[in-house]
Amino acid sequence: MKVLSHTAIFVLICFVSCQPSGNNATKTDFFEINTFVSLLEYDLGLLEEEIVKLGIISQNLLENPVEGLSNSPKSPSRLEGISANSEPGADPEHSSLYFSTSGKDKEAVRQMILLTNPLDEEFNGIIKKFPSVSQVYFNSNIQLNRLYPPYNVNEMLEPDLDLTSFNFYYEGDEKHNPAKGPVWVEEMYIDPVGRGWMVTLAHPVYIGGDLKMVLGFDITLNDIIENYVNKSARELIIVDGKGTVVAGKSKAIEALALPTLKNFTYTQTITSDSYQKEDFNLFKSKDKNVRIIADKIINSGEQVLWLSENKTKLKILSKKMSKLDWYVLEIQF
Repeated sequence: MKVLSHTAIFVLICFVSCQPSGNNATKTDFFEINTFVSLLEYDLGLLEEEIVKLGIISQNLLENPVEGLSNSPKSPSRLEGISANSEPGADPEHSSLYFSTSGKDKEAVRQMILLTNPLDEEFNGIIKKFPSVSQVYFNSNIQLNRLYPPYNVNEMLEPDLDLTSFNFYYEGDEKHNPAKGPVWVEEMYIDPVGRGWMVTLAHPVYIGGDLKMVLGFDITLNDIIENYVNKSARELIIVDGKGTVVAGKSKAIEALALPTLKNFTYTQTITSDSYQKEDFNLFKSKDKNVRIIADKIINSGEQVLWLSENKTKLKILSKKMSKLDWYVLEIQF
């Protein structure tokens, strides 16, 4: 994301806010990890602001159906069967559309497609503005999905999916999100349209108290590695509140006695069909001491820890994020 101009601000913030964490930790020790977390959370905040803006635009489109239907641009192609503008051969400027056979109100689907056609331009702009966002979409309880960039709908999705049964929809509903604002779907999941393991920022759109759609921004684990972790000179790992590695560098992952990567990177692993996230959980490390460290970080909130490896001691710094139930670990060799 385009935040380089804000680096100086975060350097100042981190310098002022870094606090000693005991066990011989100093402000200097935590300077890099605090800066990394501040930059990442700043970017996540930008995404929250952006999805709120998109929610307002979407709400305005749905609240003015007469005007919207008369002014709506035409779809790039007709909805045939369960899809429209599906790859291969899709118009790259427009979203793909998916209509599940579990949905029965085809007229409602037709109207929502027409009303939300202007969102394609908004979706396109968001993808261009935020490199970490791999796809933008909405799901509706009438079983309509609009997603950009376009994809091969017919090959990647079953025809009878219930879109409301996925966490990227129901985590945004009133039961799970009574505040009706942006919410992070923290649990990693495999993207149904084939873009790998990811996390989602969701935001509901209500009309007259009725939930009409849930917007989504998807960020793949690969995006997090490429846009954040790999740009740091430090050996960093991000783990979720259950101890599973979200992102990290190979050397740091291997130091915690997780599966050896050797001529294979974590990035390659998470994009392969054989990736099992439980294999990269600190609580399941083959090293008992790593499992103990995971417990101290996640359940006791300790920030400075030591791990013996090959007659040397590794220093581990931990910083909990505020926007997500994630921990950023820095391994100092």
